[in-house]
Amino acid sequence: MLARAGAWLDRAAFKPASLPDDLTIGIALAPPVAVGLVIFKLPAVEMLGTALAFGLAGQVTAQLLWRKHIPRPQASPVISAIFGVALVGAGAPLAISIAIAALAVALEVARARFVPAIRAQSGLLAYAAIAIVTRGAPFAYVNPVSGKTFADPIWIWYHYFGPQAAPIDPIRLYVGNVPGPVFATSLLAVAIGIAWLAYARRLSVVVLAAFVLGALIPIYLFHWDLVFQLDSGPTWFVAGLLLADRRLLPGSWAVRPVFGLAAGILAVGLRTRGYGIEAAFLSVAATQAVAAVIAVVMWGISLWRERWRRNRRLRLRDAQLRVVDSIPDAS
Repeated sequence: MLARAGAWLDRAAFKPASLPDDLTIGIALAPPVAVGLVIFKLPAVEMLGTALAFGLAGQVTAQLLWRKHIPRPQASPVISAIFGVALVGAGAPLAISIAIAALAVALEVARARFVPAIRAQSGLLAYAAIAIVTRGAPFAYVNPVSGKTFADPIWIWYHYFGPQAAPIDPIRLYVGNVPGPVFATSLLAVAIGIAWLAYARRLSVVVLAAFVLGALIPIYLFHWDLVFQLDSGPTWFVAGLLLADRRLLPGSWAVRPVFGLAAGILAVGLRTRGYGIEAAFLSVAATQAVAAVIAVVMWGISLWRERWRRNRRLRLRDAQLRVVDSIPDAS
């Protein structure tokens, strides 16, 4: 047992790229989850327990029903459920976390079983779908100090301060002791997760740089405070741990920076319309949804072309057989 644990630690330290996908992402999620448990306490424990329960149930169900059919990379219901509930506010009813976790698990298992060509984080898509259907129910944030309902920093800045203002101390934003998603408020914890993905060679630096460039465009156009706008754990949670994850990116190298640039512009630019930090979540979700639709269309075209070629070969074979049958015997 100790020898096996030592081997895993050796791989994590010196060959992180060889680790399984779930373990790699799980290590990246560990710092934000740990900080969220410390800051938000009981609500965070309940949400994490919900995600783990639904994720493990989905994992077991997938293994029992489709053990021989789910290709690699296999489904990751646990990771999808954690990503889904990570963006929910501590003031949201537990039923919202349950709905997001259940939908995330269902989408992930269905994706892996039927359309593995889709490269998207099912947890983020489930979160976006529930947020749209419930008209923002997951956006219920609380002040971690008082436990009372309170808006996120970007919403407060937009409605009560000027464009160049920075109403919250950057150190508080960096540590994460502010209202926001339970497992994504701390930029420090998110930065550790992003650094791990980079070390494990799972991070696309090009996409992340394109996102930064896109975010800088509205900041400079509207003369906003640079540090305050970018000192956001939730923004970099979806940008670094989801959007820039190489496993979730399109195969085309030319498309990747375009997606990063568009997501960066929308994530920060939509703040001019009064959207808070959830603008980043929905922007990245929309980007991955577009990539998923493109993947499904290309997959459908590929299947259609393969079927057309097969039918063409069958028709050609039948025509050749008819020609052979029509030739009279040499006798």
